[in-house]
Amino acid sequence: METNELKKEINDYVEKENEKLWKLAIELYDNPELYLREYKTSEILSTFLENEGFTVERGVGTLETAFIASYSKVKGSKPRIDILAELDAIDMGERFPENERVQHACGHNIISTTATGAGTAIKYIMDKYNLQGEIRVVGTPAEEQVGGKIIMLENGVFDDTDASMVLHPTSGTSKIAGRCKSSMSFEVTYNGFAAHIGNHREKGINAQDAGVIFYTSIAALRYQTKDEIQMFVKFTDVGKEEGIIPSKCKMLVAVKCFNPLLLDGLAPKIRNCAEGAALATGCTVEIEEKRGYKGRIYNHTFEKYLRKNFEMLGEPLKEGMVDDNGGEDFGDVMRKIPGIMPYPTLIPEKRVSLHTKEYLEHVISPRAKYVVGLGSKVMAYTTLDLLLDPSIIEEAKVEMAKELQKEKEGE
Repeated sequence: METNELKKEINDYVEKENEKLWKLAIELYDNPELYLREYKTSEILSTFLENEGFTVERGVGTLETAFIASYSKVKGSKPRIDILAELDAIDMGERFPENERVQHACGHNIISTTATGAGTAIKYIMDKYNLQGEIRVVGTPAEEQVGGKIIMLENGVFDDTDASMVLHPTSGTSKIAGRCKSSMSFEVTYNGFAAHIGNHREKGINAQDAGVIFYTSIAALRYQTKDEIQMFVKFTDVGKEEGIIPSKCKMLVAVKCFNPLLLDGLAPKIRNCAEGAALATGCTVEIEEKRGYKGRIYNHTFEKYLRKNFEMLGEPLKEGMVDDNGGEDFGDVMRKIPGIMPYPTLIPEKRVSLHTKEYLEHVISPRAKYVVGLGSKVMAYTTLDLLLDPSIIEEAKVEMAKELQKEKEGE
C-alpha cells in the first residue's frame, strides 16, 4: 500500500479516537503533579497504553514514575523509534492560591496525550500491515527541574533507540524546533564576619560587599563574551538583621548559550570573578557549579519529513528550524540519538509566554483539542516514514555527527 494511503488510515484512526484522547488530556490536566512525583499521571498513561496492547515496563531508568510502553510485531526488530511523553506540571507560586499552585501551564498534558495518540495510531498500522520495527511511548518525568530524560539516558533507557521525537505546544505560528540553549549555573556563597555598624564595624567582614564586587565583575565579563551567551546574576540571601554587617551573602549566576562547549571556557572566568571578590573583601567563598541541560541541535533530515507531514495536514509553519532561548532535556537526547520536535500552536493569533496563567487557559481550549489530533497525526505520519525507510534515520545520524563536529570547531 502507498505511504499516503497508510497516512490516510492514520488520519481516520486518530479522528475516530480523538474524543478518547481529549478525555485523557483533560484527566491529566485535572491531576497535575510536580517532578518525580507524577505517580497518578504515570499510572493513567501507562494503563491507557497497556489497554491498547502495549507492553508496559514501569519504574525504568531508576525513576519510579518513568515508563516504557513498547510494541513490535517481531521482538527485537528495527528500527526502534521513541515518542516521548513528558509527565510533570509546574508550581505557579504566588500567582495562585497555595492549594492550586501546581498546574499544567506548560502543556505537558498535551505532550503526553499526543505521544499516546501517535503511538496508538502507528501501532494500529504496524499491526494491520505487519510492519517491521518497534515503537515505544516513553514516559519521561521531571523535565521542568532535574531533567528526567538525562537520567534515563545515563541509565541506558535509550541505548538501542534509533530515532526520537517529542511534541511541545506553542503559540503564534506553528514551527519545527531548531536549537535551544545549553545552561549551567553557579551558587556562590560568601562568608564574612558580622559586626554592629555603629559600634564595631571595623571588626566586620562584609559578605554583601563581596557580593557587590562579584555582581560588578560579572557585569564587566558580559562585555567579553559572544553575543549568544546570556548571563544573569542575582542576590538570593543577604540576611535580615538590621544594623549588622552581613556575614553571609548568597548569589546565583545562570548562564545560557547555544554551544555548550562555550560554557567550558566561561566557567573558570566566573570562578575567578567569585574568588577575586572574596580576596578583595577578606571573605571566604563557596562555589557550587551545576551543569544544566544541553541544547537541541538541528536535524534537517527529519525536519524535511515532519514539514511535509504538517503540510499534508494543512497546518501553516514558520520557515526553517526555529531557534529559541529556552532549554529542556530533550537536547541531551538529541546529541546521542537523532530527534525532532514539532511545535504546533495553541494560539495562532498571538504569542503567549509559557508558565503563565494566560497560557494555562489555552491548554484545555477548543484549539488544544484540535492540536491533540494534529500532533498525534503528524508524529505518527513521521514515524511511519522512518519505519518504511530506515535509510532516513541513517542520514539523520550522519547529520547529527556533523552538527556536533561544527560545535567543536566553533562554527
